[in-house]
Amino acid sequence: MDNLTQNQGTANPAEAEEKQNVAADLGKFKDVKALLSAYASLEAEFTRRSQRLKELEEQSKAAGALTKQPEGAPSAAHDTRSLYELACGDEDVKNAIIADYLKAVSAGKGAPMVAGGIAVPSPKSKPASIREAGRLAAQFFSES
Repeated sequence: MDNLTQNQGTANPAEAEEKQNVAADLGKFKDVKALLSAYASLEAEFTRRSQRLKELEEQSKAAGALTKQPEGAPSAAHDTRSLYELACGDEDVKNAIIADYLKAVSAGKGAPMVAGGIAVPSPKSKPASIREAGRLAAQFFSES
């Protein structure tokens, strides 16, 4: 026998034992082909998710660029006092605010009224005579 066939004959028991160890290490997969197939599908899914993540990051950057305020514009961090001072410094802004206020008042919206509180009942007075009842009625109708 030549050297190759001798090695094959002696390697068969070791090879069989190695195949059993590999089969035990494959976990839920029946064979190496099933493992490779699962790996390929996993790799494809990973690629799809990576591409989707990149698209979302680009959309987020684009949306962030659209919402940036121009240089020198007041930001939300300015307090009310500094915004008031900016508005007072510009006559056009003051006039526009006053015009809007007057338009709202003349349209019938008006300033908001104070709501709440308690009602104070007036003292009950019963007329003692018909003459007094007539006087109270006339007083009531003249007020309304």
